[in-house]
Amino acid sequence: MKGSRLELHDLVFHGVVTVNTADGPKRVLKFSAAAVTVRDLKMAVPAGPQIQHIDGAPGSTSTLRGDDITMYVESLTGAVSSVENLPAPPVLRLHLTPDTVPEWLYETIGKLGLKLQLGLDDADIDQAGQTGGKLAIPGIHGYGTPH
Repeated sequence: MKGSRLELHDLVFHGVVTVNTADGPKRVLKFSAAAVTVRDLKMAVPAGPQIQHIDGAPGSTSTLRGDDITMYVESLTGAVSSVENLPAPPVLRLHLTPDTVPEWLYETIGKLGLKLQLGLDDADIDQAGQTGGKLAIPGIHGYGTPH
């Protein structure tokens, strides 16, 4: 999933967990959020010999809202543009994976349950899975390309 801007509302980091996928077990970052917005959403999922794409209309903002939104993330990359709704200088580029977050940090932060408002520009999220929430994509457009 990619977007020109990603906003994560009431984001809570729960640490690194192992989930079962069709390709076997994967270590992932586990996050929960009250809401997620993505400007210029583009999603791509391998499906057999093709890659299935779902895009939002250019310039639109897609939303994920509802109860119990949980994201299992293999990697999260983007330029930090706001923290706690305060603008951040565009010099900090974030790249989080289960291997780049030190165990002591995720064990500590994961237990605190802190809720964070985080904005990222040029965001790229590789998700292993997601539960909860209702996704709304304005101007949704789906298509397939060869794998």
